[in-house]
This record gives sequence, C-alpha cells and structure tokens, in this order.
Amino acid sequence: MVQYVFTPWKDRRELLEVREQFYPDLVQSSSSLGRQRPHPPTRDSRARADGQRRAVSRVSMWMQRGGCPHLVESTAMLVDAILADEASGGSYAVRGAYSTAFGRFVTGLLDSHQDKSHKMSMYSVAKTIGLPATFVELRHQATHEQLPSLTRLRAGATAGLDWIWEYYWKQLAPADAGNDGGRDAGHVASGGQDSACRTALLRHLRHAEVAADSSSASAELRMLADRWGRARLLRVLDAVGDEAASSIPMDSKLVLETLRLSRQVAGLDDLPRPDQGPSGELGGGEDKSDVDAVFVEDTTALRADLERSRQELAEVEALAKERERERAAAEGTPAGGDAEEGGWTRHEMPWRSKPIGVV
Repeated sequence: MVQYVFTPWKDRRELLEVREQFYPDLVQSSSSLGRQRPHPPTRDSRARADGQRRAVSRVSMWMQRGGCPHLVESTAMLVDAILADEASGGSYAVRGAYSTAFGRFVTGLLDSHQDKSHKMSMYSVAKTIGLPATFVELRHQATHEQLPSLTRLRAGATAGLDWIWEYYWKQLAPADAGNDGGRDAGHVASGGQDSACRTALLRHLRHAEVAADSSSASAELRMLADRWGRARLLRVLDAVGDEAASSIPMDSKLVLETLRLSRQVAGLDDLPRPDQGPSGELGGGEDKSDVDAVFVEDTTALRADLERSRQELAEVEALAKERERERAAAEGTPAGGDAEEGGWTRHEMPWRSKPIGVV
C-alpha cells in the first residue's frame, strides 16, 4: 500500500536549499561541529545574513501551510533571533526573542517525545533523545525566572543550532537519492529478512506492552537477538522510530518504545537469563539493595551528564564573551557588562530624595 507524506516544501531540493541558507559553511564541509560556531564567518557576512533572512521567510510560509517539522521551525526562530541581535546590538527585546525561540525549541521537542500514558520529566526525555541537560535548565530559567543574560542566551542559541544540525539537518539525504528525492535514507525494505525482523519486533513491542512479567519479555528479546543479530535489530528499530517520528500525527509512544528497546538490545549482556532470577536466586524476589544501587547509579550518571553539559556551555559562553569584547574593541564601543543580568548598578545622576507616592 502506497503511503503519501505531505510536506510544506515543493521537493527535497527546496528543503536542502533552505538548509544551505541556514548553514552556508557547514553544508560544504558536512563535518562534525565540535565547538565551532554554527555559521563561521568565512563568507561575506552581509550575503550570509541575506540568505538566512530568505530562509526564515520561506520557513514562515511553510508554517502557514501546515505540517512544518518542529526542528525546521526552531532553526528559523533561533536564526531570526540572532539576526535581530546583530541588527540591534543587544537589547531587552532581543533577550526576549532569544528566550522565546529557545524555550519553544526545547518545550516543543520534548513534548513531541512525551509518552501521554506515562508522564516523564523533561530531564528524562532529554536524556532519551540526547538533548543536553543545560538546554532544559536554560529553558526553565527563561520561562520561570529572570531572563538570562544576553551572553548566556547567545551561547544557548549557538549550541542549540549546533545540536539541531547534528540531530536533523545533517541527516538529510542528498536531493538525488531515490527516485523522487523525497524519501529519507534508512527506511526498511518491504521484503527480505529486514521485513520479517520488522514484523517480529513490532509483535514483541505489542507483547511487551501488555505483558505483566518483564522476564518473559527479556527472554523473547534475547531470542530475537540470537536469531537476527544485534546489528539488524538496531538498524530496523532505528528505521521504525524514524517512520514513527515522521508520520502525521507523530506516534510519540512508538518512538519512545523503539528507543527503550534499542537500549535493551545494546545492553543484552546486562539482562538476566530466563533461568536466573533478578537477584540470582531461584524464585527470589527483587532485592531492594539492587534497586537502590541502580537508582544511585542512574542519579550519579545524570549528575555527571549535567555537570559535563554545564562545562561545555561555560566554554561556549567564554568564547562568546571573548568575541563580544573583540567586536566592541573593533567598533570602539564599551563591551556589555553585567548590568543586563539585573542586580545593583551605580546611580549616575545626582540623588534627590522624594516622598513615597510622588513620581
């Protein structure tokens, strides 16, 4: 049966053209970003800004048509905030634009991967899809607390564009891939062993959803790995997850289930054997000390990931401050201090006392 996918863009070439306008230099290299800027100043800045404005306008038109992917919309909003920052030189309105764009990017992305039947925290969903925990922190601060500093928002927008490039834009197939250039790479073939493996995995997902005993599901998963091999299972699960994520409406529950099953397949050596109880004893129940140990291990790993993400964001902030000082020195203007972050500042005018209630 033929499945039609409606997109707001005319063809894949139009989507790739927008990608090149958003990331003019990275499209040429197609290499890992590391700690580079999303738009290194290797070409004329005015031409790059004009191309990005055209891309933002085109994405705005796609949003009016409907069906525009969230990460495409988030890229346009973050780039538009950067362009507004470059035009105005930094202001409170620019901080609001940064905060709105970044908060919408993080909230919409995590909500789309949320399981409605089992509510999870934003940190848990972010860890599932590989989103840095500092993104959730910055989103929380911009939404519920005082607006972050302009330097921190600039660094967050830069890191956000880096992450979107690696997660979405970099994975797009070339325009000449396939017959019509409209299908993404990674879809499972309709016949052969991959099709049979796909059917078995979908049946296992339905069985694991209704099964009360997790040991039987683990045993079945081990049998599937012995039959098809881990590499094939992971490849098919990745394809099933991509199809579920690109469907309209998106099947977020299936996406989370495929991610969970992929982690189980990757860590099959850690799963108990069917003839062995959870605590290593015949008929033994689950040992509370083992549960506590797993909980402590997960908490420690989460704190380590959070600390590592904070260090990376601090490095990006330091780089942004250095570039801001260089730009201020070149323009002959004083660099922005900590006044934008709020707090106490020195009163420049002579002090005159006024009675309470008098303007």
